[in-house]
Amino acid sequence: MSSTVKRRRPRVVLAATAVVAAVLLAPAPAAFATTHQGVVAAQNPGGPVVRTEQLASGGGFVEIYRVSASHYRGRIISYHGTSIIDANGETVALQDNGEYTFLTPQGHFGSWIAVPGKNQFRGPGTFTIARGYTAVVEQTGSNQWQAELKRPAGGAFVTLQTHAVDDGHGTLSHIYAGEEIVDPGGKAIYVVLSADGTITSFDPQAATSGEPPADKCTATRVQSIGAGILAHLSNRPSGPRVSFTSIYDDGTERPVLMPLDKTHPSLPTDAGIVARITGANTAAPKLVTRVEGGTGAPEAVTAFPALPKDCRGTGTGTSRTAGTSGLVVRTAHRSPVVVPAGR
Repeated sequence: MSSTVKRRRPRVVLAATAVVAAVLLAPAPAAFATTHQGVVAAQNPGGPVVRTEQLASGGGFVEIYRVSASHYRGRIISYHGTSIIDANGETVALQDNGEYTFLTPQGHFGSWIAVPGKNQFRGPGTFTIARGYTAVVEQTGSNQWQAELKRPAGGAFVTLQTHAVDDGHGTLSHIYAGEEIVDPGGKAIYVVLSADGTITSFDPQAATSGEPPADKCTATRVQSIGAGILAHLSNRPSGPRVSFTSIYDDGTERPVLMPLDKTHPSLPTDAGIVARITGANTAAPKLVTRVEGGTGAPEAVTAFPALPKDCRGTGTGTSRTAGTSGLVVRTAHRSPVVVPAGR
């Protein structure tokens, strides 16, 4: 279902700006698999940006672009560089030091930290994953694995298959198999099988208090706030979010400050600049910033974009695994890989 590329962790060097001291890193913890791989497409995402999503580690965010009804792309902006995941008719997933990023062709996105024994398991074996589903994981060949998924009430309904390939330099690259499973009530879980027999799952409804990732219920804008910093503002029913980026000396765009939302509405006092969200629980939230000029300088106020008047949830799932006469088999495929600039 998904394909892979190695993701290197270059040394991060900020451009010389007033916010050097304000960079707050938040690396993901290590899990079973430590290779950095995923599906990567061309650097230009294409299509309109429909929303932004935070990475689970806090180390960056993803801009979601709609190319067509069954083709979405995600532009990942992290402390380690910028890359693109491409869900063109197939679900894609990648993993970076235990942090999984997941995107479906309908634009459904997930990011989570894998915790061994909790939401991540190493096969072979039978494991209970998110929302009571069961995965029977077994090795089918050299560097080849499959996971037979069963519903909580019993009965297998889909099999994920994946494998690893030599990257040409003597290192095995994982091909990730990702699947969105929608139950009869319209709730979805995301499942990813790695080529070393590791399976992990995520419940987006639990992570977002049941809010669906509906494109029409999210409004976005990008605003320069000074000193070469861009604020990526996103407003959705769960509240406003903002991430901050700048251009590094190597020409890549990366985060330079911790992201803010209604749970964490303000930068700490020692961040070096002022940035806070006001009115986070109202229909008209604002971003207040002071980046240059020192303590006596005036603060700038940027309004978050308003939600559409007809904003309503549309649910997380658009397709269901159908049929009871036999198992549906999802085999991970390797897609063309382009390593983005600055990686």
